Formats: sequence, structure tokens, C-alpha cells
Amino acid sequence: MNRSLPLIAAVCLIATLALAADQETPQFARQRDLLSLHYDHAPDKDDGHSAAADRMILQSLFGEKWIAKHAVAVSGAYGKNADTFNDKSDAVMDAAWNDCGGWLDGHADHDKVVAELAKRWQAALAAGGDVWVKEGGQSDITAAVVRAIRQKSPDIDTTRRIHLIQHSRWNEEQTTDEALRYVRGATRYVKIRDANAYLNIQGGDDAFEAAALAHGDFGPAWRAAFAYYDPAERLDFSDTGELLHILRLGELSVDKIRERFLVDDR
Repeated sequence: MNRSLPLIAAVCLIATLALAADQETPQFARQRDLLSLHYDHAPDKDDGHSAAADRMILQSLFGEKWIAKHAVAVSGAYGKNADTFNDKSDAVMDAAWNDCGGWLDGHADHDKVVAELAKRWQAALAAGGDVWVKEGGQSDITAAVVRAIRQKSPDIDTTRRIHLIQHSRWNEEQTTDEALRYVRGATRYVKIRDANAYLNIQGGDDAFEAAALAHGDFGPAWRAAFAYYDPAERLDFSDTGELLHILRLGELSVDKIRERFLVDDR
């Protein structure tokens, strides 16, 4: 009797089940899906570094024209922490997004931004795409947008087609309680590991900073981000961990991101 056969069969079964599970997990479809990038900017300044990192990654992978068509950036995506919003973050959002579709100011006009997001999301959903929310802040704006879509188009299954990716327990705690309950029940709510574990370096990283500032395409966005939040204090684009998850890039370290997007991107 070949005693190794049961073991081989078990291994094959596990591999088959893992492959089936992976195939069933929704994947971002670059040609039809919409990416909604949310930043609270209240009060931590890490969103400034994340805005520059997100722009760098998306342009490197898909190009500027793709960003304008398939992504929307939102500032002021806060909740209970609304009174701590830092309006100096506007300069970073300008530098990161103005030349590839612009950005929405949820702090200046919350209701207008909710209406615009609902319009953009519904258009993508009606065209057969899904919506992926990179929840870099709190979920109050997201809840308002999802509620508007469900009221106008109750036939859309938002629990299957709107994917909310959150990495921070603090962000959840600062979300209005009702809004957090709502998005957990009305979207495909995914909580990932806190990306501060691999995208946050106290005291900064000289190699990353030098490469970012010297880069011909992404230098302006990084200069604005570093002027807003001095990397000598902390280099932190932990909210970009959610984008890495959406794009299935894995938990890339700061060094790996520098090597891939600032050194070997050409």
C-alpha cells in the first residue's frame, strides 16, 4: 500500500479549495470598476503622505487618463472627529489630484459631495462595474452615499457590489455609530490588518524621501506631502494599505514600494 496517497489527496483537495475560494473573492476590474479614495485629514497628517502614494501607485499601474475616468478622490471623509479637520491638507490634494480629474471637498460642502459621489457611483454600477471604497478615514460620507443609491436604485445589491475596505480600528471608532452600523450591513465591508505595521516609520526613511523628491513625475505631489507633514518626524502612508489590498499587491513594505514605483517604474 502506498501510504503517501492519502496525504497527496489531502494536499490536492486543500489546494483546490483554496483556488476556488480565491476565484470567488471579488477582484478589482480596472476596465469597469470605480475606485473611491477617501481621506479624513482629521487630525492626523498621514493622509497627506497617502494621497501622494496613492497617486504614484495608480499612475504607475494605469496612467493619468485612467485615474480621471476610474477614480475619485475625496477629502473631509470624517465622522466624530469633524472639528479636527486640517484645511492645510488642501494643498496636498491639489498637488496629488488636480491634473488627473481633481478632487471633491467634503469639508467645504458635504451635501454636494455626497450627491456627486452618488452620481459617479451609480453611473459605474449601471455600466456593470463595482465600486471600491478605500476608506482612509471614517465612513460617514460613505454611509450617506450608499443610502442615497439604495433609495434611488433599490435593485442594486450594494452588499455585493460596493466594497468598503477599512484598516483602522481608530477610524471605525471615530465613525458615527449609526453610519458604521449602516455600512457594515449595506456594503461588502472588509476589515484588513492595520497597515501602520508596515507603512509607518517614525523618524522617516532617507532613501524613500530622496527618491520621492527626485522623481520627475511624482516629485511635486511628494514635495507637497512632505511640506504638509515632515517625514523627518514620521513617514506614514498607512492608509495606502487599503489600496494595496484592492489591487492585490500584497503588504508591500516602504522599501518595496520605493523599489517598485520610484526606482524601477520606468
